[in-house]
Amino acid sequence: MYTRQIYPFYGFMAIVSLYGFPIVLSRQLAENNQDVKATTGLYFVGLLLFSIVAVVLMVGLAPWLAVWMGDPALTDVLRVTGFSFLFLPFLSVARGATQGQREMLPTAVSNVGEQLVRVTAILLITYLLMKTSADAYQLGSGAIYGSLLGSFTGVIILFAYMKKMQISLGINELKKFTLRNAINRIGSLLAQSVFICMNALVLIFFQFVDVFSMIHLLQNFGVSEMEAYQLKGIYDRGQPLIQLGTILATTLALAIVPAMAQARAEKNSKAVLGFQDMALRLALLIGGAATIGLVVIMDPLNHMLFTDQQGTTFLRVLVLSIAPCSVYLTAAAILQGYGSIRVPAIIIGIGLVLKLLANVVLIPMYGATGAAAASTIAFTVMACLGLYFIKQVSGKLWRHTMPYLALLITLILLTIVTTICAWFISDWIGTGQRRLVDTGTALAISGVGGLVVLICLIRLPIFTAREWEQVPKLKKLRAIFTSRKE
Repeated sequence: MYTRQIYPFYGFMAIVSLYGFPIVLSRQLAENNQDVKATTGLYFVGLLLFSIVAVVLMVGLAPWLAVWMGDPALTDVLRVTGFSFLFLPFLSVARGATQGQREMLPTAVSNVGEQLVRVTAILLITYLLMKTSADAYQLGSGAIYGSLLGSFTGVIILFAYMKKMQISLGINELKKFTLRNAINRIGSLLAQSVFICMNALVLIFFQFVDVFSMIHLLQNFGVSEMEAYQLKGIYDRGQPLIQLGTILATTLALAIVPAMAQARAEKNSKAVLGFQDMALRLALLIGGAATIGLVVIMDPLNHMLFTDQQGTTFLRVLVLSIAPCSVYLTAAAILQGYGSIRVPAIIIGIGLVLKLLANVVLIPMYGATGAAAASTIAFTVMACLGLYFIKQVSGKLWRHTMPYLALLITLILLTIVTTICAWFISDWIGTGQRRLVDTGTALAISGVGGLVVLICLIRLPIFTAREWEQVPKLKKLRAIFTSRKE
């Protein structure tokens, strides 16, 4: 439970090496076909310098970071985690360079290989350490070593693809530049990366706020250090649920954004507004449905995933942040499609400040429930700001009110049906007794909720016939349920 505090540091490196830096480099390579090797070389050198600074800071500041996190014994684990940044330039540049050639297979294979080796190594190392009666901190360091081995595997796979595709790191091309020009180019590339990375890292940033504030504030709530760590560990159960919920909510919504950007380039304002409207509806629908579903099934789900029902109350409050977080992430992508690159970064800054202030006020009063409420409040404000700035840029948020009324009806019906279903099952077989029973309960209620949403999607005017046409898989599914050919 202590070493869960370290995850945001490794998660930061993993996310920027997969979603942030490679995306910027691939865009640069696509736009500068004549300067591919030089651009790759500049980016690699810039990220290498960044990673070296990050490692030095992590290793040197580890004792102070550990104290700020409330546990000086985390120092060694932090130092080991710092070395993960050494893989950042190799993973990022290799992925970006292959993606710049419009090849996504190397990124996919390397990610799968990296995670497979990482999980296998963590399980094996943890098992061996437990045999020697290692403590929690040694187990944490072992898990990080397993992650480092996974990153090394990812580098090997990517460089094998680069050799096959005859792509180099372009270091030899740096002699074309003067030192001043090289520094300016590197600074420009990294600056663009920051704005892209911030949206991908928003959940990690929120975890950092909790890492550095929650233990101290929980002790102000009146709990002991041991109890504070236990509460923080239970609170962290909600993080994968939030990640899963927001991924489900934003995957379809964000897929529409490139089409919106293309319509904007063609100066088709009507189409731009239509794609914007559709993306927001998808985020609201899936994010709202995920939030409602998780709130309703949290009792059996908690038992199903984590063997007990501790923290169910504040986990319910925490997952309420899924819907506003999904709306914010979609709004941020829309704003970037309009060319407002810096606005989402400003919104994130406001959200983080609000999260920290809310933590300071609410945790001493309500404990872990206060931390969960702080996240939900901050994401709600961020979503509202995102929608406000979209309206400022585009002039309108939506074209018609009826689809949103239909969406609201869908979410109300989902709440009523799943709640009744949960009550019925609870009265019939009970909850919290056997894990297998609660697993079946969680899955059954989820299935009922999914069916409610599907029926409402088909029968209510949430999306127009033309919008259904733009999502082929949904179009085929709709044809099956409506018994008519599309």
